Amino acid sequence: MTDPTSSLQGPALELRGLRGVFLNQRDGPLTALLLALTVVAGILDSTSILRLGGVFVATMTGNLVFLGLAAAGAKGFAVGIYALAIGGFLIGVPIGGWACRVSRSHRGRALRNVLAVKLCLAGAVTLIVVVTGAHLTRGVRDLAVVLLAMSMGAQLAVIRYLKVPDLLTVVMTLTITGALTERTSGWSDPTLIRRGLAVFSFAIGVLAGGLLVLNVGLAAAMGLGLCILVVVAVGAHRAAHSVVGWCRPPSA
Repeated sequence: MTDPTSSLQGPALELRGLRGVFLNQRDGPLTALLLALTVVAGILDSTSILRLGGVFVATMTGNLVFLGLAAAGAKGFAVGIYALAIGGFLIGVPIGGWACRVSRSHRGRALRNVLAVKLCLAGAVTLIVVVTGAHLTRGVRDLAVVLLAMSMGAQLAVIRYLKVPDLLTVVMTLTITGALTERTSGWSDPTLIRRGLAVFSFAIGVLAGGLLVLNVGLAAAMGLGLCILVVVAVGAHRAAHSVVGWCRPPSA
């Protein structure tokens, strides 16, 4: 005899899977907030590549490759711009680490603190771009690269502190590999959905940043990234006042 509830099991499992992605006992609302930051990372990298000297401000691995090519004498690669981005990132990481340490072992508070840093840095760059206009001088461009790389360094520091699985917000290689090799519970598995959303979010950010830079302008792309940061900061501020179990950093 056919179970009358069997036809409902698929949709129910999918609903639970989606709910487990965005809000779960282990990480609370952090997953949704970090997916938004993944979009921002895509926007910033596409923007910096197109308008800030062909450099990454989020994905430092690419800069290390370009720096090596520049050092080897390859044409079209300049040591200075990649060194600035890496240097800015290295400055941002300890700033983000400090913001996490003063959170008193509260993950929501740590994210809120780092978002405050990011808003200051991204806001400064957006203001500079709006005031300067479409044609950036080399000095303005270099300053923007350093500040944005600092912002992403702070972001990666808090990502390491939060320890939300599969949400590095920048490095997509491991996320894609995990999605292809560790799918054990079908397509409704929250882990698989989270990994897919992480890759999709970064790709959407790259697309949105590219379209805005090419068709509207650099200020528009920076403005979109800043708006997303404001929304995430509001969510992080609310999360900073939570006292439930997910707030404490996991041991692993």
